[in-house]
Amino acid sequence: MNSFDKLLEEQISAYEGRHDDLIYQAPELYRLLTRMLDDPMLPIRLRPIVISAIAYFILPNDIIPEELHGPYGYVDDIFLLAFVADLVCNEIGSNEILLNSWDGEADIVSLIEEILSKEEELIGDQKKRILGYIGYEYLISCWRKMQG
Repeated sequence: MNSFDKLLEEQISAYEGRHDDLIYQAPELYRLLTRMLDDPMLPIRLRPIVISAIAYFILPNDIIPEELHGPYGYVDDIFLLAFVADLVCNEIGSNEILLNSWDGEADIVSLIEEILSKEEELIGDQKKRILGYIGYEYLISCWRKMQG
């Protein structure tokens, strides 16, 4: 059985269209999040958010579904991934976890910044729906309670 990132590579290989430069990064971005789970720098309290972002990436019927939009449907997944990666880096106060977990050719810090700067262009006004889909507010409230 192929791993999800390999299936993803097959799905996007022939895509030519809006944001194809970012969409071609999807397999590496997916691997970034999965590798972050193995990094001891990832605080335990952030693991549920990272896991939720990975699950969102895998689910075909999310806010911008791949079934309807083809490879373009990965733009919401890519945005969420960048949002969560940025959250993790801000929380630990370092980009080191990105650098340790990245296997792509692009500068990962710049790539995350680029994705976040294109929020409106990528997902329009869907950020709240995307975060709601993964239960972000609930996860953050649990995290804050744990901090006491």
